[in-house]
Amino acid sequence: MSGSQQPYVVLARKYRPQGFAEVLGQPAVSVTLKNALEQSKVHHAYLFTGPRGVGKTTMARILAKALNCAKGVTSAPCGECDSCREIALSGSLDVLEMDAASHTGVDNIRQVIIDTVALAPNRDRNKVFIIDEAHMLSTPAFNALLKTLEEPPPHVVFILATTESAKIPATIASRCQRFRFRPIAVEALAEHLGALAKKEGVVIEPAALHLLARSAEGSLRDAISLLDQSHSTAGGKVTEAQVREMFGFVSQEVLLGVAQAVLSRDTRGLAGWLQRIYAEGLEPAQLLRDLRAALEAVYLGRLGVEAAEPLGLESLGPEATAEALAFFLRRLNRTLEELKSTDSPRLALELGLFGCLESAFDLAAWSQRLEALERRLAGGLPPGPASAPRSAARVAAPQPSSAPAGGAPSDLWPSVVEAVRQEKISLGAVLEHARLVPSAQGPWKLFFQKNFDLDTAKHGQALIEAKLATVVGKPVTLSLELGEGAPQDSDIVDAQAPELGAAPPGAWKDVTEGAPAAAPPPGLAKAQKILGGKVKIIKKPS
Repeated sequence: MSGSQQPYVVLARKYRPQGFAEVLGQPAVSVTLKNALEQSKVHHAYLFTGPRGVGKTTMARILAKALNCAKGVTSAPCGECDSCREIALSGSLDVLEMDAASHTGVDNIRQVIIDTVALAPNRDRNKVFIIDEAHMLSTPAFNALLKTLEEPPPHVVFILATTESAKIPATIASRCQRFRFRPIAVEALAEHLGALAKKEGVVIEPAALHLLARSAEGSLRDAISLLDQSHSTAGGKVTEAQVREMFGFVSQEVLLGVAQAVLSRDTRGLAGWLQRIYAEGLEPAQLLRDLRAALEAVYLGRLGVEAAEPLGLESLGPEATAEALAFFLRRLNRTLEELKSTDSPRLALELGLFGCLESAFDLAAWSQRLEALERRLAGGLPPGPASAPRSAARVAAPQPSSAPAGGAPSDLWPSVVEAVRQEKISLGAVLEHARLVPSAQGPWKLFFQKNFDLDTAKHGQALIEAKLATVVGKPVTLSLELGEGAPQDSDIVDAQAPELGAAPPGAWKDVTEGAPAAAPPPGLAKAQKILGGKVKIIKKPS
């Protein structure tokens, strides 16, 4: 490096605000501090809280300059005097900055603050202590600082900055004037990045600016760092595609494909997109975050609320209703939480996305059945047999179907199972082992052999009834029960016993025939309740 060449200064440091008016996105804090300085109402301790990279430490240094500027206490420090320049470079002897993340103990507080707080400033008007990441201080350190905060010398000002205000003890927070810094809006970040890019002679696409601003999640420092990095890597012109490739952001094509596959319940299509995601090495968490941000914009649009910015998923079909998108977004949030505590992010991603296929249908199916019920009631038709509001909601007008017609309703059960399977694979598998018993009066009975299958069917009962109504051509209410159904008498007679009518004399005898009616034994009574039919007790004479 030649002697005339200056070292490169990163943009975040090069364009650090030097005055209150330059701090982006924090007008309330700036105005309040300026008024306090102009009215000589400076507090002895301040607590700046808010997310990272929004200007807390920067504002603390500006306040220190305003207190120690050579032209006097002012709301507009000159930035040219020795005091202002030293504070800007973190080199002032009278403005001491302490990183509590690496100096957490009571000895650090004693060495930096307690042993020096009573000493007069070396040159400036005030001695200012800036404690960054203050929530990292230990309990003994906070206790040691408390006494000084209660009765500080008149020439001392404390400024505590933290990203986690809940961890600041109430005894400390109550002795500070508190200011909350807010995340910076995406539009403001994008506009600011555009202005910096223009100053640096960087050509960057507006879509790339929005992507960088959105990815910064409200942090100005992160946004400027992303701009700096993308300019250094991309060279002359920064495009949206370059930014996505550089930082691992998911392409709009992938986001749109995954969203369409989920909303249209395309299992194979979703599997194909997941294979591409794995092949490209995309992080599951990044995919979910980008998909959530894009769907949020569409969701707000469906609600009639103008989205902050278009994110490329406006072309989703009519199945992308506000209800379906709301469920999808909740499921994405839940999956993101699960990713934090799993050792298999890939499995968590697959469970989350494939789980949306069935649940999204359930939501749409419920809406359709409720609308059908409303139409029936509006037309003066009875809602169908129902013993409770939940049962009434299951009744739906039969829809046209290509299912085979004719034959007994029970013979059409395989068609019902297949129709259910097309919408909900797991429920269709359970129904394969179920037995349907039609009824001329009252609900039809559907019997299951296992409690697990019965519970699964109960959760999908509305879907089963809707498909059954479509196949048989009329509304049907089901009673789901445990058992084998209503078999014939021959099904419950000992296989070794001959038919009662054909029994040779003296071989087998129906002991219930002609006898007074009596309750069957408890075991048989339970079987009769489950299986139906009539209990006959036969014995072989000794």
